[in-house]
Amino acid sequence: MPRFYLHLNYLHDFLADPDGSDYRDLQSARSEAQQGIRDLAAECLRSGEEFKLFSIRICNAEGETLDEVFVQDALEGIIPLNAVQ
Repeated sequence: MPRFYLHLNYLHDFLADPDGSDYRDLQSARSEAQQGIRDLAAECLRSGEEFKLFSIRICNAEGETLDEVFVQDALEGIIPLNAVQ
């Protein structure tokens, strides 16, 4: 199984995934990133903290970005972001 690195891209910070995880394919890694965004958003809602995550970058071992999951896309249909504005 290929190893993917899910890096957290915050508005003013970047948190690299040093270990990575094995996923069946890029789509599986993308699904994990989407669920991770939803979990982090739920945690912030429960705690009352500001949600500052912008995206999760999916990279390979060489550091190349293979895909990027944006918060707006991951929460679409769950939280109507355009209604919040």
